[in-house]
Amino acid sequence: MTDNEFAPILPRSKKTRLRYRVAVLGSGSWATAIIKIISSNLEHIHWWIRSPEVAEDVVKYGHNPKYLSSVFINPEDVKVNTDIKAVVSKADYVIIVTPSAYLHQSLAPLKRSQLSRKKIILAVKGIVPETLQLISDYMQTEFKVPLENLSIISGPSHAEEIAQEKLTYLTACSTNQELAETVARFFTNRYCRTSVSNDMMGAELAIVLKNIYALGAGIYSGLGYGDNFIAAYVANCLKEMKYFVSKVYPNEDRHISDSIYLGDLLVTAYSTYSRNRLFGIMIGHGLSVRVSLLELRMVSEGYTACRTVHEINKKYQADIPIVETIYGILYENNNVSSEMKRIAEHFI
Repeated sequence: MTDNEFAPILPRSKKTRLRYRVAVLGSGSWATAIIKIISSNLEHIHWWIRSPEVAEDVVKYGHNPKYLSSVFINPEDVKVNTDIKAVVSKADYVIIVTPSAYLHQSLAPLKRSQLSRKKIILAVKGIVPETLQLISDYMQTEFKVPLENLSIISGPSHAEEIAQEKLTYLTACSTNQELAETVARFFTNRYCRTSVSNDMMGAELAIVLKNIYALGAGIYSGLGYGDNFIAAYVANCLKEMKYFVSKVYPNEDRHISDSIYLGDLLVTAYSTYSRNRLFGIMIGHGLSVRVSLLELRMVSEGYTACRTVHEINKKYQADIPIVETIYGILYENNNVSSEMKRIAEHFI
Protein backbone atom coordinates (compact mmCIF):
# COMPACT_ATOMS: atom_id res chain seq x y z
CA MET A 1 0.00 0.00 0.00
CA THR A 2 1.26 3.47 -0.83
CA ASP A 3 0.94 6.61 1.29
CA ASN A 4 -1.85 8.03 -0.84
CA GLU A 5 -3.97 5.02 0.08
CA PHE A 6 -4.12 6.27 3.66
CA ALA A 7 -7.18 8.39 2.96
CA PRO A 8 -10.23 8.38 5.26
CA ILE A 9 -11.86 4.94 5.14
CA LEU A 10 -15.59 4.50 5.52
CA PRO A 11 -16.92 1.49 7.47
CA ARG A 12 -17.98 -1.44 5.32
CA SER A 13 -21.66 -2.24 5.20
CA LYS A 14 -22.66 -5.82 5.91
CA LYS A 15 -23.20 -6.40 2.21
CA THR A 16 -19.68 -5.28 1.27
CA ARG A 17 -17.74 -7.18 3.94
CA LEU A 18 -15.01 -9.51 2.74
CA ARG A 19 -16.14 -13.14 2.63
CA TYR A 20 -12.94 -14.80 3.78
CA ARG A 21 -13.40 -17.42 6.52
CA VAL A 22 -11.20 -16.39 9.43
CA ALA A 23 -10.52 -17.93 12.84
CA VAL A 24 -9.02 -16.07 15.80
CA LEU A 25 -7.26 -18.11 18.49
CA GLY A 26 -6.87 -16.39 21.85
CA SER A 27 -9.02 -14.24 24.12
CA GLY A 28 -6.69 -11.68 25.71
CA SER A 29 -6.61 -7.94 25.17
CA TRP A 30 -4.85 -8.07 21.79
CA ALA A 31 -7.15 -10.85 20.55
CA THR A 32 -10.15 -8.77 21.58
CA ALA A 33 -8.70 -5.73 19.80
CA ILE A 34 -8.17 -7.81 16.66
CA ILE A 35 -11.76 -9.03 16.78
CA LYS A 36 -12.82 -5.38 16.93
CA ILE A 37 -10.67 -4.44 13.91
CA ILE A 38 -11.56 -7.31 11.60
CA SER A 39 -15.25 -7.28 12.50
CA SER A 40 -15.54 -4.08 10.48
CA ASN A 41 -14.23 -5.88 7.38
CA LEU A 42 -15.03 -9.60 7.48
CA GLU A 43 -18.26 -11.52 7.22
CA HIS A 44 -17.18 -14.92 8.60
CA ILE A 45 -15.28 -14.76 11.93
CA HIS A 46 -14.90 -17.68 14.33
CA TRP A 47 -13.36 -17.00 17.73
CA TRP A 48 -11.78 -19.64 19.95
CA ILE A 49 -12.01 -18.75 23.63
CA ARG A 50 -10.58 -21.33 26.04
CA SER A 51 -12.65 -20.37 29.08
CA PRO A 52 -16.33 -21.46 28.94
CA GLU A 53 -17.23 -18.66 31.36
CA VAL A 54 -15.65 -15.97 29.19
CA ALA A 55 -17.18 -17.46 26.05
CA GLU A 56 -20.61 -17.47 27.68
CA ASP A 57 -20.28 -13.82 28.70
CA VAL A 58 -19.20 -12.78 25.19
CA VAL A 59 -22.21 -14.54 23.65
CA LYS A 60 -24.67 -13.34 26.30
CA TYR A 61 -23.51 -9.76 26.83
CA GLY A 62 -21.35 -8.92 23.81
CA HIS A 63 -18.25 -8.07 25.86
CA ASN A 64 -15.08 -9.84 26.98
CA PRO A 65 -15.38 -9.67 30.79
CA LYS A 66 -11.62 -9.92 31.38
CA TYR A 67 -10.04 -7.74 28.68
CA LEU A 68 -11.11 -4.54 26.93
CA SER A 69 -14.61 -4.91 28.34
CA SER A 70 -15.63 -1.63 26.68
CA VAL A 71 -15.40 -3.26 23.23
CA PHE A 72 -18.74 -4.45 21.90
CA ILE A 73 -18.69 -7.81 20.13
CA ASN A 74 -21.76 -8.65 18.11
CA PRO A 75 -22.40 -12.40 18.60
CA GLU A 76 -24.22 -12.44 15.27
CA ASP A 77 -21.02 -11.36 13.50
CA VAL A 78 -18.51 -13.32 15.59
CA LYS A 79 -19.16 -17.01 16.28
CA VAL A 80 -17.64 -18.00 19.63
CA ASN A 81 -16.59 -21.56 20.44
CA THR A 82 -14.50 -23.25 23.15
CA ASP A 83 -13.56 -26.12 20.81
CA ILE A 84 -10.34 -25.14 19.02
CA LYS A 85 -10.68 -27.95 16.48
CA ALA A 86 -14.14 -26.80 15.46
CA VAL A 87 -13.04 -23.17 15.11
CA VAL A 88 -10.01 -24.03 12.96
CA SER A 89 -12.03 -26.38 10.76
CA LYS A 90 -14.35 -23.54 9.76
CA ALA A 91 -11.60 -21.18 8.56
CA ASP A 92 -9.17 -20.78 5.69
CA TYR A 93 -7.18 -18.09 7.54
CA VAL A 94 -6.14 -18.56 11.16
CA ILE A 95 -5.04 -15.58 13.25
CA ILE A 96 -2.98 -16.81 16.21
CA VAL A 97 -3.07 -14.44 19.18
CA THR A 98 -2.45 -16.88 22.03
CA PRO A 99 0.50 -15.60 24.13
CA SER A 100 3.73 -17.30 23.11
CA ALA A 101 4.18 -18.71 26.63
CA TYR A 102 1.00 -20.78 26.16
CA LEU A 103 1.12 -21.39 22.42
CA HIS A 104 2.48 -24.94 22.52
CA GLN A 105 -0.13 -25.99 25.07
CA SER A 106 -2.98 -24.22 23.26
CA LEU A 107 -2.25 -25.80 19.87
CA ALA A 108 -1.60 -29.27 21.32
CA PRO A 109 -5.13 -30.57 20.52
CA LEU A 110 -4.62 -29.83 16.81
CA LYS A 111 -3.17 -32.35 14.41
CA ARG A 112 -0.55 -31.24 11.93
CA SER A 113 -2.98 -31.71 9.03
CA GLN A 114 -5.47 -29.31 10.60
CA LEU A 115 -3.12 -26.34 10.17
CA SER A 116 -0.68 -27.30 7.43
CA ARG A 117 -2.91 -26.07 4.57
CA LYS A 118 -4.24 -22.96 6.30
CA LYS A 119 -3.04 -19.42 5.79
CA ILE A 120 -1.57 -18.48 9.18
CA ILE A 121 -1.47 -14.90 10.47
CA LEU A 122 0.78 -14.53 13.50
CA ALA A 123 -0.34 -11.75 15.82
CA VAL A 124 1.51 -13.23 18.79
CA LYS A 125 4.85 -11.74 19.78
CA GLY A 126 7.62 -13.69 21.39
CA ILE A 127 9.22 -17.11 21.60
CA VAL A 128 7.87 -20.63 22.12
CA PRO A 129 9.56 -21.48 25.46
CA GLU A 130 9.34 -25.27 25.01
CA THR A 131 11.37 -25.17 21.76
CA LEU A 132 13.11 -21.76 21.97
CA GLN A 133 11.89 -20.93 18.46
CA LEU A 134 10.46 -17.90 16.75
CA ILE A 135 6.74 -18.49 16.19
CA SER A 136 7.13 -18.74 12.40
CA ASP A 137 9.87 -21.37 12.78
CA TYR A 138 7.68 -23.27 15.22
CA MET A 139 4.73 -23.31 12.79
CA GLN A 140 6.97 -24.63 10.01
CA THR A 141 8.58 -27.40 12.05
CA GLU A 142 5.67 -28.47 14.26
CA PHE A 143 2.77 -28.09 11.83
CA LYS A 144 4.56 -28.12 8.45
CA VAL A 145 2.99 -24.82 7.40
CA PRO A 146 4.84 -23.66 4.26
CA LEU A 147 6.68 -20.35 4.57
CA GLU A 148 4.53 -18.85 1.80
CA ASN A 149 1.42 -19.53 3.91
CA LEU A 150 2.76 -17.60 6.90
CA SER A 151 2.37 -13.92 7.68
CA ILE A 152 2.62 -11.62 10.67
CA ILE A 153 0.68 -8.52 11.64
CA SER A 154 2.44 -6.08 13.93
CA GLY A 155 3.43 -2.50 14.61
CA PRO A 156 3.17 0.02 17.46
CA SER A 157 -0.29 -1.06 18.55
CA HIS A 158 -1.39 -1.21 22.16
CA ALA A 159 -4.75 -2.95 22.42
CA GLU A 160 -6.07 -0.32 24.81
CA GLU A 161 -5.73 2.37 22.12
CA ILE A 162 -7.36 0.14 19.50
CA ALA A 163 -10.31 -0.15 21.87
CA GLN A 164 -10.51 3.66 21.89
CA GLU A 165 -10.20 3.75 18.09
CA LYS A 166 -7.06 5.86 18.21
CA LEU A 167 -5.26 6.01 14.86
CA THR A 168 -2.79 3.13 14.59
CA TYR A 169 -0.34 2.01 11.89
CA LEU A 170 0.20 -1.71 11.34
CA THR A 171 2.29 -3.76 8.92
CA ALA A 172 1.37 -7.08 7.32
CA CYS A 173 4.53 -9.07 6.55
CA SER A 174 4.95 -12.18 4.41
CA THR A 175 7.32 -13.59 1.83
CA ASN A 176 4.09 -14.07 -0.16
CA GLN A 177 3.08 -10.62 -1.49
CA GLU A 178 -0.49 -11.70 -2.23
CA LEU A 179 -0.96 -13.00 1.31
CA ALA A 180 0.49 -9.82 2.83
CA GLU A 181 -1.91 -7.69 0.79
CA THR A 182 -4.88 -9.86 1.82
CA VAL A 183 -3.94 -9.57 5.49
CA ALA A 184 -3.58 -5.80 5.09
CA ARG A 185 -7.17 -5.64 3.82
CA PHE A 186 -8.35 -7.55 6.89
CA PHE A 187 -6.71 -4.98 9.18
CA THR A 188 -7.39 -1.70 7.39
CA ASN A 189 -10.27 0.42 8.62
CA ARG A 190 -11.12 3.92 9.81
CA TYR A 191 -8.59 3.90 12.66
CA CYS A 192 -6.07 1.29 11.42
CA ARG A 193 -3.80 1.88 8.44
CA THR A 194 -1.96 -1.24 7.31
CA SER A 195 0.98 -1.38 4.92
CA VAL A 196 2.81 -4.47 3.60
CA SER A 197 6.35 -5.80 3.80
CA ASN A 198 8.26 -8.88 2.60
CA ASP A 199 10.58 -8.81 5.62
CA MET A 200 8.66 -11.29 7.75
CA MET A 201 11.58 -12.98 9.50
CA GLY A 202 13.46 -9.74 10.11
CA ALA A 203 10.36 -8.05 11.49
CA GLU A 204 9.60 -11.03 13.73
CA LEU A 205 13.10 -11.02 15.21
CA ALA A 206 12.92 -7.24 15.69
CA ILE A 207 9.63 -7.70 17.57
CA VAL A 208 11.35 -10.16 19.90
CA LEU A 209 14.28 -7.82 20.47
CA LYS A 210 12.15 -4.76 21.21
CA ASN A 211 10.57 -6.57 24.15
CA ILE A 212 14.04 -7.13 25.63
CA TYR A 213 15.03 -3.51 25.04
CA ALA A 214 11.77 -2.28 26.61
CA LEU A 215 12.57 -4.39 29.65
CA GLY A 216 15.95 -2.65 29.82
CA ALA A 217 14.29 0.77 29.54
CA GLY A 218 12.16 -0.18 32.52
CA ILE A 219 15.23 -1.23 34.51
CA TYR A 220 16.91 2.12 33.85
CA SER A 221 13.73 3.96 34.80
CA GLY A 222 13.47 1.94 38.01
CA LEU A 223 17.08 2.80 38.80
CA GLY A 224 16.24 6.49 38.53
CA TYR A 225 17.70 7.39 35.13
CA GLY A 226 15.89 10.25 33.38
CA ASP A 227 14.28 10.79 29.99
CA ASN A 228 17.44 12.26 28.45
CA PHE A 229 19.39 9.12 29.18
CA ILE A 230 16.64 6.68 28.21
CA ALA A 231 16.29 8.40 24.83
CA ALA A 232 19.99 7.75 24.22
CA TYR A 233 19.54 4.18 25.45
CA VAL A 234 16.73 3.54 22.97
CA ALA A 235 18.83 4.99 20.14
CA ASN A 236 21.60 2.52 21.00
CA CYS A 237 19.05 -0.30 21.16
CA LEU A 238 17.93 0.53 17.62
CA LYS A 239 21.54 0.41 16.46
CA GLU A 240 22.04 -3.00 18.09
CA MET A 241 18.72 -4.25 16.70
CA LYS A 242 19.67 -3.24 13.16
CA TYR A 243 23.04 -4.96 13.44
CA PHE A 244 21.72 -8.24 14.86
CA VAL A 245 18.66 -8.56 12.62
CA SER A 246 20.80 -7.89 9.55
CA LYS A 247 23.33 -10.49 10.66
CA VAL A 248 20.68 -13.17 11.17
CA TYR A 249 18.34 -12.20 8.29
CA PRO A 250 20.11 -10.03 5.69
CA ASN A 251 17.69 -7.85 3.69
CA GLU A 252 18.81 -4.86 1.64
CA ASP A 253 15.24 -3.52 1.44
CA ARG A 254 14.83 -3.23 5.21
CA HIS A 255 14.36 0.29 6.59
CA ILE A 256 14.90 0.16 10.34
CA SER A 257 13.16 3.53 10.75
CA ASP A 258 9.82 2.02 9.60
CA SER A 259 7.12 1.84 12.26
CA ILE A 260 7.23 -1.95 12.55
CA TYR A 261 10.83 -1.66 13.81
CA LEU A 262 11.45 1.79 15.32
CA GLY A 263 7.82 2.63 16.08
CA ASP A 264 7.19 -0.64 17.88
CA LEU A 265 10.43 -0.26 19.84
CA LEU A 266 9.50 3.26 20.93
CA VAL A 267 5.97 2.48 22.07
CA THR A 268 7.08 -0.62 23.99
CA ALA A 269 9.99 1.19 25.65
CA TYR A 270 8.01 4.28 26.69
CA SER A 271 4.34 3.41 27.08
CA THR A 272 2.67 2.92 30.43
CA TYR A 273 0.76 0.04 28.79
CA SER A 274 4.01 -1.90 28.22
CA ARG A 275 4.23 -5.05 30.35
CA ASN A 276 7.92 -5.48 29.54
CA ARG A 277 8.74 -1.95 30.67
CA LEU A 278 6.78 -2.49 33.90
CA PHE A 279 8.62 -5.75 34.54
CA GLY A 280 11.91 -3.93 34.08
CA ILE A 281 10.87 -1.14 36.47
CA MET A 282 10.28 -3.76 39.17
CA ILE A 283 13.77 -5.18 38.60
CA GLY A 284 15.23 -1.67 38.75
CA HIS A 285 13.42 -1.06 42.04
CA GLY A 286 15.23 -4.03 43.53
CA LEU A 287 12.65 -6.80 43.29
CA SER A 288 13.94 -10.24 42.34
CA VAL A 289 13.09 -11.71 38.95
CA ARG A 290 10.81 -14.29 40.55
CA VAL A 291 8.89 -11.74 42.63
CA SER A 292 8.64 -9.36 39.67
CA LEU A 293 7.11 -12.07 37.49
CA LEU A 294 4.59 -12.87 40.23
CA GLU A 295 3.74 -9.20 40.75
CA LEU A 296 3.30 -8.60 37.02
CA ARG A 297 0.50 -11.20 36.80
CA MET A 298 0.88 -11.09 33.02
CA VAL A 299 3.31 -12.51 30.49
CA SER A 300 6.56 -10.60 29.98
CA GLU A 301 7.65 -11.69 26.51
CA GLY A 302 11.01 -10.00 27.00
CA TYR A 303 11.95 -12.36 29.83
CA THR A 304 11.76 -15.53 27.70
CA ALA A 305 12.97 -13.71 24.59
CA CYS A 306 16.20 -12.72 26.31
CA ARG A 307 17.14 -16.36 26.91
CA THR A 308 16.21 -17.30 23.36
CA VAL A 309 18.24 -14.54 21.72
CA HIS A 310 21.16 -15.47 23.96
CA GLU A 311 20.92 -19.06 22.65
CA ILE A 312 20.52 -17.92 19.02
CA ASN A 313 23.61 -15.75 19.36
CA LYS A 314 25.77 -18.75 20.26
CA LYS A 315 25.66 -19.50 16.55
CA TYR A 316 26.28 -15.96 15.28
CA GLN A 317 28.61 -14.65 18.01
CA ALA A 318 27.31 -11.12 17.39
CA ASP A 319 28.28 -8.20 19.59
CA ILE A 320 24.96 -7.40 21.32
CA PRO A 321 26.01 -6.08 24.74
CA ILE A 322 22.59 -4.70 25.72
CA VAL A 323 20.83 -8.03 25.27
CA GLU A 324 23.65 -10.00 26.90
CA THR A 325 23.76 -7.63 29.90
CA ILE A 326 20.02 -7.97 30.48
CA TYR A 327 20.36 -11.74 30.09
CA GLY A 328 23.04 -11.76 32.82
CA ILE A 329 20.76 -9.84 35.16
CA LEU A 330 17.72 -12.05 34.54
CA TYR A 331 19.34 -15.47 34.37
CA GLU A 332 22.76 -15.23 36.07
CA ASN A 333 21.82 -12.99 39.01
CA ASN A 334 24.30 -10.28 38.00
CA ASN A 335 24.16 -6.98 39.87
CA VAL A 336 21.52 -4.77 38.29
CA SER A 337 22.93 -1.32 39.01
CA SER A 338 26.58 -1.99 38.18
CA GLU A 339 25.82 -3.97 35.01
CA MET A 340 23.45 -1.36 33.56
CA LYS A 341 25.93 1.39 34.47
CA ARG A 342 28.74 -0.53 32.78
CA ILE A 343 27.09 -0.73 29.36
CA ALA A 344 25.88 2.87 29.64
CA GLU A 345 29.52 3.99 29.50
CA HIS A 346 29.66 2.85 25.89
CA PHE A 347 26.47 4.52 24.59
CA ILE A 348 26.77 7.22 21.98
